[in-house]
Parts: sequence; C-alpha cells; structure tokens
Amino acid sequence: MNRSERPKGFLILAIVLIVFAIGTIAFWATFYTAGLVSASDRPAYLEHERSFPLADAYIVVCAFLGAAGIIRRRPSGLLYGLLAGSATIFLGLMDTLYALQQNLIHDFSFSSMETLFLCSLCLILGPVTIIYLWRNREYLL
Repeated sequence: MNRSERPKGFLILAIVLIVFAIGTIAFWATFYTAGLVSASDRPAYLEHERSFPLADAYIVVCAFLGAAGIIRRRPSGLLYGLLAGSATIFLGLMDTLYALQQNLIHDFSFSSMETLFLCSLCLILGPVTIIYLWRNREYLL
C-alpha cells in the first residue's frame, strides 16, 4: 500500500471509537437517570461504579480525539488512539477483577451477561486499537 492511501481499517476504527465513546456517555446518562445498567444494587457495587465517571470521561475524550485524528490522518490520531486503547484495557481489567471478586458473573442473567459483554468489549477493543494503530503508525506520522 502506498503511503498516500488510507488503510482500509482507519475509517472502521474511527467509527468504532466514536460508537464506544457515545456508548460510554449513554451508559452514564442511563446509570444516573434511570439506574437501568446496574449489575447489582448492593451499596458496594454502586460505590464502585460511581468512582469511574471521571476516568471514563478521559477515555471518551481520547476516543473522540483519536477518531478525529485518524479520520484527518494526523499524528494526534495515533497518540489519542493509543491512549484510548490503553485506558480501555485498564478499565476492562478493573471491571473484570471486580466482577470476579464480587461474583457478578455467575449465571446467565441479563446483568451478568451485560457485565461480561462490557468487560470483554474493553479487553478486546483496547488491544485491537493499540495493535492496529501501531502497525499502521506510518500513515499517521
């Protein structure tokens, strides 16, 4: 592929980052307005969840800036995309460990499957973002 051509996955990755960021915003809007996305109603779980909005806001900003940079083929796409990927891995690891310690993934209930889906999404999206961007960094630098 010639340097002037955009790799096929760039637009897809940018869209995925945008959708992930919007989904994160929707999660928090729903959590604080309707309380519909709680895996548990235990006070410890709610305290745990309430400790994440600022960190998730960081991921959202990095994801949006990364997507914008990827679309415009700017070095900022590499930087913010890598930051979003790394922060997403951290989030996935924190949530997975908490879910396992608190036995939140123990059956086939909706809340267990939601928790498993969100943890898996983070632990897949983060590494895929990092690996894809690093392998194609020359198109952004």
